[in-house]
Amino acid sequence: MIWTVSSNPIANMYGPWFLLFYFVYFLCIIWLTLKAHHLYHAVVSRSEPEDITVNLPNKIDPYFIAWLQHGKERVLRLAMMRLSYEDLLVSGQKQKKNYMRKSATNPDLIQEKQRMLNSVESLTLSCFEEKYEQSREWAFNSLTSSCQRYKSQAQQQGFIPPATRDNIFALIGYTGLILLLGMGVYKLAIAWGKGFDNIIFLSIMAPAFSWLYYRIFLSNRAERPELTEKGKVFLDKLYSSVPRDKQSLKQLDIAMLAVALSTANSIYSQCDFGRHAYKLYLIGPTGSAAAATKSDFSGGSTGTSATSSSNSTSDSDSSSDSSSSGCSGCGGCGGD
Repeated sequence: MIWTVSSNPIANMYGPWFLLFYFVYFLCIIWLTLKAHHLYHAVVSRSEPEDITVNLPNKIDPYFIAWLQHGKERVLRLAMMRLSYEDLLVSGQKQKKNYMRKSATNPDLIQEKQRMLNSVESLTLSCFEEKYEQSREWAFNSLTSSCQRYKSQAQQQGFIPPATRDNIFALIGYTGLILLLGMGVYKLAIAWGKGFDNIIFLSIMAPAFSWLYYRIFLSNRAERPELTEKGKVFLDKLYSSVPRDKQSLKQLDIAMLAVALSTANSIYSQCDFGRHAYKLYLIGPTGSAAAATKSDFSGGSTGTSATSSSNSTSDSDSSSDSSSSGCSGCGGCGGD
């Protein structure tokens, strides 16, 4: 007997039985990928020191902390809140999901505020136009290079696994994807070669399973990092050192850091800076936060904008420092 690519049980398997086999095959590939990730992670974890000591730096960039805690999405949210705080960005009217630059009634003041922005804020602002509402998708994509710098910084400081871990995980993931998609393509090719045309279900299952596998193991749109034990200790220590009383949260650098660190939405209603998340509809206000938002940003929006503008102008030096290099040395964030 001469062996060919169709001389095996899989190639000759009856259609419905192969669909069942392919589903089980898909589950096995997922299990093997998870197992491989777990085994490699366990090996790497053994090499980490048990006694971890972390010293907080004098200068802390809230955008770096936002990325470390939540990923790119929180970096964008923080930047948009800062732009709203400076009265440079406003929410549009289309489903409350689009945004645009504030109309320049005082060009000199606007230019002065823009000069005070750091690179992340300037880049975010450049993605929105005056008088034209736009989604934040462009701004989200534009922050890739900035977040890549944060990733390199976090890897150097040992807060996230090294690049070799990502490369190995990607190798494992793409190997599984090739095996999964390859099996479907192989069966489709055999079916076409034999003249079968009843392959609709397989034509749907193969790309659907491959897409789902990709979303689970290879797609990380938010670019949310996986912390090492050192990274977790660093964030825990920083979280416990940041004051959250009303007086402290009036300082822009502390408020930005508290928002960047927070894992709960309650922080947004506790400070003037945080309530700009409601103003831009970045999160939905509930309960007392909704009442505070209405009183701050509804009928009295003009007064609030003026107050925000005056606050941001008076805090220009400290806010500029906090945007570019983190805490301006208030003491609550580990500063001098």
